[in-house]
Amino acid sequence: MNLKLRFLSVFLYIFLSFSLSFSYEDKFEKRINLWPFIVYIHNKKINSTRVEIIGPLIYKYSFHKEKGFSLRPLISVVKKPEEKKVFFLSPLGFYRSNPEEATFKLTPIIKKTWAKNNIEGENRSFELFPFFWGKASDKGYGGIFPIFGILRNKFGKQKITFLFWPLYSEIESKKYTAKNYLWPFIRIVKPLHKSSNYGGYKFWPFYGHFVLGNIEKKFIFWPFYIKTVYKADTGIFSKKIVSFPFYIKEDTETYHKKIYLWPFFQKIEAKKSYYKQIDAPWPFYRKIEGEDIKGFRLWPFYGYVKKKDSYKNFLLWPFYLHKEVHIHKNEWSFDEAKHRFLIFSKYSFQYSNEKPLMREVRIWPFVYSYTTYRFNKTISTFPSILPIYDEGLERNYGPLLNLVEYYTSQDYKFLKILWGLYRFEKYRSRSVQEFAFLVRKIKDESIDTNYIEFLEGLLGLGKIEGKPVVKLFFINFISSQ
Repeated sequence: MNLKLRFLSVFLYIFLSFSLSFSYEDKFEKRINLWPFIVYIHNKKINSTRVEIIGPLIYKYSFHKEKGFSLRPLISVVKKPEEKKVFFLSPLGFYRSNPEEATFKLTPIIKKTWAKNNIEGENRSFELFPFFWGKASDKGYGGIFPIFGILRNKFGKQKITFLFWPLYSEIESKKYTAKNYLWPFIRIVKPLHKSSNYGGYKFWPFYGHFVLGNIEKKFIFWPFYIKTVYKADTGIFSKKIVSFPFYIKEDTETYHKKIYLWPFFQKIEAKKSYYKQIDAPWPFYRKIEGEDIKGFRLWPFYGYVKKKDSYKNFLLWPFYLHKEVHIHKNEWSFDEAKHRFLIFSKYSFQYSNEKPLMREVRIWPFVYSYTTYRFNKTISTFPSILPIYDEGLERNYGPLLNLVEYYTSQDYKFLKILWGLYRFEKYRSRSVQEFAFLVRKIKDESIDTNYIEFLEGLLGLGKIEGKPVVKLFFINFISSQ
């Protein structure tokens, strides 16, 4: 048994050595196919290189304006002149770098953004849960959540300070400060300037009253009674009263809304134009009437909404959903239609000035195809396990899940089956077919080539660049003009 293993090892070593040394090459490209161990393709015309190791597990490529590397399913790296992207543990991990800044994220633990030019006052941040620190508006911040910390320019606030959150936190905005004790139970708001119209307090859920500029909020035994009033200097106003869940009334400058037994019964009427909407009960029945809109819904059986430049409907939701957009301005037009079946399967297309822009087909989990007519490119895969498109998921998992890959671009076509067991490439008059390392067939009229070889050059016969070739044991024994 040991003797047989040694003999097999020696044979494989010799086979690999000779096949690598005497691989197929002409003036167009050089190819090595020892699938599933290694596949190497170097295109001399456009100076591109592709390397596949252990099927789809390791992939490296180099094109004119893009380079990349993948160690699937762990990480993928994409480098372009304008940026670098790294996808790891997709969809959780992501890194992006451009000449101005860089971002590193590992959801939900780490998030960091920093500037590369080191301009004074430039914002930067770093998060490694529970630690965080950074710089905003030329001021530093940081902390350990929930023990102690200061945040700046976060969540729309200038400064947030917390100590053993939720025991104590303080929020500082441009015009007021708010202190929270045992959030969300106790909150006290005070103006930064005495002349400011800001202030209030709450003892949740019993009582609360705040005045924040043009907005006044009040509640009693939340959420049973809530009142919100907005009055602007320009005359715009809105008033909302909630007596949950029995009654909600909202009155603004443009519409009037009443809801009974939220969210089941609702009525909306516009004031400055004709619009009426009735839900009775939501989401099962809805009727919409207006100047440029009309809709009806009897969920889940049928529903539609028709506007001046759009239309959408469903039939036996979620079995079929349909949406159209039609925009026409002067001599320019844009049209889009989407058909969805059971949410994840879809067919969509786009037109501009009656010329096709894009077509996308997904019959989940079987087939996916995407065509962009502007660049005359099509990508198709089988099966279509990933229900949505995400670049990180597609690069790290897609090639592992796809049994068939098909790609076309201008004069180029590419087909790969069973992770490269069979591959077909065609560029103009040149075609290449490979069945692992067993058979290779190359035909190229532009360089007068018609050649077939077996076992990666163990035996070959044909014509390469106009010269008759017979290859035996990886060596060309006959070659003449």
